Amino acid sequence: MARNRKRSPPGGRPGGPRAAGPRVAVPPPAPRKPGAWADASDPAAVRHAQLVAAAMQALERGDLENARRGFRTVLDENIRHPDALHGMGLFARRVELYDTAASLIRQAIEVDPSNGGYWSNLGNVLQKMDRWDEAIEAHRTAVRLSPNHFAIRQNLGSALNMVDRPFEALPHFREALRLNPDSPDTAASYATTLYRVGEYGAAARFFRQALAGNPRHPVAHFNNAVNLNWMGRWSEGWPGYEWRYATLGFHRPPTRFRAPDPLPGDLHDRDVLVFGEQGIGDEIRFATMVPDLIDRGAAVTLECTAKLQPLFQRSFPTATVRAFPVPGQASEAGLDGFDIVLPTGSLGRLLRMGPDRFPEHGGVLRPDPARVDCLKRRIAELGPGPKIGLCWRSRARGRTRAEYYPEVAELGPILAVPGATFVNLQYDECAVELAEIRERFGVAVHVIEGLDLFDDLDGSAALTAALDLVVSANTSVATIAGGVGIPTIEFHGRPVPSGYLVKGHDPWFPSVTPIGKRMADPWGRTLRSIAKLVTDRVSADG
Repeated sequence: MARNRKRSPPGGRPGGPRAAGPRVAVPPPAPRKPGAWADASDPAAVRHAQLVAAAMQALERGDLENARRGFRTVLDENIRHPDALHGMGLFARRVELYDTAASLIRQAIEVDPSNGGYWSNLGNVLQKMDRWDEAIEAHRTAVRLSPNHFAIRQNLGSALNMVDRPFEALPHFREALRLNPDSPDTAASYATTLYRVGEYGAAARFFRQALAGNPRHPVAHFNNAVNLNWMGRWSEGWPGYEWRYATLGFHRPPTRFRAPDPLPGDLHDRDVLVFGEQGIGDEIRFATMVPDLIDRGAAVTLECTAKLQPLFQRSFPTATVRAFPVPGQASEAGLDGFDIVLPTGSLGRLLRMGPDRFPEHGGVLRPDPARVDCLKRRIAELGPGPKIGLCWRSRARGRTRAEYYPEVAELGPILAVPGATFVNLQYDECAVELAEIRERFGVAVHVIEGLDLFDDLDGSAALTAALDLVVSANTSVATIAGGVGIPTIEFHGRPVPSGYLVKGHDPWFPSVTPIGKRMADPWGRTLRSIAKLVTDRVSADG
């Protein structure tokens, strides 16, 4: 049975944005009505306040033992001191004792429920515990209590962004930026969220603002690069893409990158090691640049995810293709034997600096021809008419679903295309949805039994090559279809910039036609447009 396939990070091509600006630990403001612990006329209260302040400073600089000792000293004398309880909660969060952290901060809130900083940091801890609804409610309480505290605003915006509610996050980032216009983190967070909702031009402006405030802000550099590349501004975007390994979410690759810039036209007598990165979709996308190296005469070694190795070896027969020595991580040893070493994504700044640098091709992946023939015979038995592969979502469920992917009930226009036979390309558990399709629309989306669409990517590519057309959400299914050169309509839950397209198609995969929509719009109109494109193609081939 198919299982969940790891997908590329959500976002523009190539790669996806990283959350901009870490959650901000909010220092506790002075209580509105000072309690006994904050009585300036009480020497013990003053001493406690000094100990808490010193412990907070120790925590901020990473001196965990002195931080713990300072908070503990105060609590030994006043177990209900809210700032010390809160501080000890922050210490517990730092050492990843999240249940303890939440309990301690809740105790601080019991003493001083009006402190917005406590509530905001409780939200940060609950996020670590994947208790998102509670976290967002805590952040909302913090904003109600401290509406003019920029870090509290930013924390709520970040939490909403993390649960894929970017439209709700935008006003909070905007207000945080108004309150603290010189914050590069806030500008980068706001820009990243604008990018996510399809406001690409505005995003570029605020990324520039973030970088003006901090020219070495890695998340702003990388997310700005993703945004610029998605707009088709490749020469501006690719240099910033090199900042990706300084952001969270990327495995650190070998540090000994070696690549001349510009890349020589003649690479004879050069041994080149390139290694894949990110998800399956990006591994395939960036591997389309490997033939450039081979054509220049290089002796290429390509490292990739193990389940791509058979497909890549057949597709690049003169290269040496090997699986990562550690799943998802490139080699750290044996690099001295290569003249050029770099991740495949870094080939972009060497080979794809403009739309004219993307070669037209009929597919770079070569599935097993015997399996393709076998699968063609099997799907021919499913019924008459063109065979259309269908994938309507990634493995994302729940909170991301409505904005990025349609529900099964919305697929009617596509499933109503006359004369078509549909074949399932959904690579995770989808039996309930397939049953719903049959019951609701009276249409069968056929499953090829015995084929694991998650682990057997060679078989998935063979099935895709046996089809006449693919209709897919923005997932690795569409990338595989483009890789084997099958006509594909790929739908996105946000606008596709005209600058990204080359002759109306994806620049990496000329057989793929991306179709986007405004995130706030329902899926109906977009899916009706796709259905018309499919109908026209079926009629033309008929």
